[in-house]
Amino acid sequence: MRRMDEKGVSPVIGVILMVAITVILAAVIASFVFGMAGTVPKQKTPGITAARINSTAFELVLRDWGGATNISNCGVYNVSHGDYVVENEAFNAIGDSILCSDTNCAPGLFRLICDVDGNRQVVWEGRV
Repeated sequence: MRRMDEKGVSPVIGVILMVAITVILAAVIASFVFGMAGTVPKQKTPGITAARINSTAFELVLRDWGGATNISNCGVYNVSHGDYVVENEAFNAIGDSILCSDTNCAPGLFRLICDVDGNRQVVWEGRV
């Protein structure tokens, strides 16, 4: 047998949920419209080409700035060995290069990690 005072519980909960969803959606939309969500900086990706010189050496050459104004503190990271084979290099002009000529520069997977306009990022990754 159903009690008479239980009739309005379900509609009240439904209305409360609909109002809560509307308030949350309005807050999310307002944060994007008024810029409260913050701006996400664009990642600047300089153009790099890699060329193997011999079995224990390769060269990375800067071909394009990719919108960056300052590229410094670059290191070539050997993913296979888990360590840096070149550290603290900088690209100052188009055509500048970084030479990796260590025994750990044998063919494998490498990453070029640099400070690009003050943000540390992977600039290039590939097998050489």
